Amino acid sequence: MTDLHKPNRHVIARRMTKGFYLSELNQEDFRVFFCLIISAIIIYYNIFGDNGKMKKGILISDDALAVNFREICMGKIAPGTLYRSSHPIKDNRQERKISALVNNARIAAVINLCDSSSGILSKALYAPWYNALLKSNKVIALGMDFSFTSDSFKRKLKQVLRFIIETNGPWLIHCHAGVDRTGFVSMVLESLMGAKLDDVIEDYLQSFNSVFESSIFETRKTDSQVAMQILSVMNDSMIIDDQNLQGIAEGYLQKTIGLSAEEMELLKRKLMGIIQ
Repeated sequence: MTDLHKPNRHVIARRMTKGFYLSELNQEDFRVFFCLIISAIIIYYNIFGDNGKMKKGILISDDALAVNFREICMGKIAPGTLYRSSHPIKDNRQERKISALVNNARIAAVINLCDSSSGILSKALYAPWYNALLKSNKVIALGMDFSFTSDSFKRKLKQVLRFIIETNGPWLIHCHAGVDRTGFVSMVLESLMGAKLDDVIEDYLQSFNSVFESSIFETRKTDSQVAMQILSVMNDSMIIDDQNLQGIAEGYLQKTIGLSAEEMELLKRKLMGIIQ
């Protein structure tokens, strides 16, 4: 077939809008038509999923999925503000996939939930971008344990929240796998910012599509009941639903963590992208 007689995609698209019968298409036209339909189906599924509801956050590439990296974009959290991942430095080398994703997201500050402030010093040398942020006091390393109810964990969570208030984003939250500690802190922030309960649970469960395992639960795969059990740390005396989730998070941060009303408002405004 000469270039002169090759079908044009735009021509095929115009034919589609005007209406035609499949029998009117020649073989090449039909191939193009079929590709257009398949592409439309793929785009729809990526955006809406199999339940017809628009997915929250950004579309997750295979590279991002492999390192448990994704944006947290739900409730009133501004796009391009908050991200989560597994550790960007493993076995004395930087995770190049995370480094590339961090560069694309323009991460400006890092919340490290697993390393101590002294322990991260040598690790950071293997990732130039991480080391640069560390030297600029844009990394907080807290060495948090897995006991979400311990006084130590609660004290360090307060440091996390104040770090967000005192720095400019975008922020990256990580621990080792990006599953348990990162999952809990993400849940708290999502709930505070008015996310729907189903979206909070879905984001938590998304980590179990990665190659990483939970350090708390015996199996790699979990379910919504486990997510609800973790959420109940914020309030174990009330049934959690969409109507009270944000209020429960606010009460938890004020009464249990010790944030002032002014600090909580500043935290919200930071995550909304209203103030820098």
